Amino acid sequence: MTRFSASDAALEGFRLTRERPGTVLAWAGVYCAGILLIGAVMLGLVGPDLIKLTKDGGLNDPDKAAEVLVHSAPAFIALLIMAVALMSILTAGIYRIILRPQEKGFVHLRLGMDELRLVLVNLVLFSVGVVCVVAALTLARLAAAAGPAVEALVVVLVMSFAGWVGVRLSMATPMTFVLQRVSLKDAWLLSRGAFWPLLGMMVLAVIFYVMVWILITIMGTAFVAAAGGQDAMADPTHLSPLAVGAMLVSFLLQLILSVLQVVMIYAPFAVAYEQLHGDLSVDPLRRTRRAQQTP
Repeated sequence: MTRFSASDAALEGFRLTRERPGTVLAWAGVYCAGILLIGAVMLGLVGPDLIKLTKDGGLNDPDKAAEVLVHSAPAFIALLIMAVALMSILTAGIYRIILRPQEKGFVHLRLGMDELRLVLVNLVLFSVGVVCVVAALTLARLAAAAGPAVEALVVVLVMSFAGWVGVRLSMATPMTFVLQRVSLKDAWLLSRGAFWPLLGMMVLAVIFYVMVWILITIMGTAFVAAAGGQDAMADPTHLSPLAVGAMLVSFLLQLILSVLQVVMIYAPFAVAYEQLHGDLSVDPLRRTRRAQQTP
C-alpha cells in the first residue's frame, strides 16, 4: 500500500483556504444562495402545514405533530435531496481544484454528471448511516431486557461497527469523482489496511475545524460586544448603525464558517485518495512544493 500521511491530508483544508481565499468567499456566496433557495422551497412545501399546526396548538400534541410530519414526508425528502445536492456541488468544486484543476467553471463549480454522481453516492452513504442508526436503536431496545449495561454495550458495539464501515467507505466520494462512476466496492478495497490513518485524518480534520470555529466565534462575539452586546440587538425596530453592522459581520462570519466546514472536512479525502491510489498530485501548487522538498 502507498504511504499515507494522515497529517498532510488533514491540513489540505488549511492549504486550500490559504491559496484560494477568493474562491472560498465565492463559495460562501453560492452556499448562501443555495440555503435561501432551500428555505424558500421549505416554506412553500411545509410552511402552510406547520403554520396551521401552530395555530391549532398542535405543537403540544405528539399525535397531531406526527401526522403532519408523515403527511410532509415527501417534502422533507425533497428538501434532503436539495441539501445533499448543494453539498455535492461544493464538494465537487473542492475535488475539482485538487484533482482536476485544469477544469474551470464558475469558481470551479459546475452542474453536471460529476455533481449528479456525488449526489447519488452521498444519498447512498446517508442511507447506510440511517440503517446503522436504526439497527443500533432496534438492538438496544431488544437488549434493554438484559439491563442498562448490556443495552449500552450493544449501542457502543453497533455504533463502533457503523464508524468502521464509514471509514472504510470514506473514499467513495473522491473515487466517484475521479473514476466518474459510483463504486462502493472499489472504495472499500482502496481503504483496506488504512483504517487507522484514515480515522486519524478525520479526527485531525475535525480538530482543525473546531479550532477555526472557536476563532471565528470569538471574532463574532467581539463584534457583537463592541456594538453593545445582545441587548443592543434585542429590539429589531430600534437598531443602531453599529448594531446593524455587527449583525451583518456575524452573519458573514457564520456563512464563511459553514463553507470552511465543508472545505476542511472534505478536502482531506481528495488528498487521501491521491496518496492511497499512488497518484502524483495533479495540483500544480502541491506538486511544486513536493519538488522543492525533494533533495
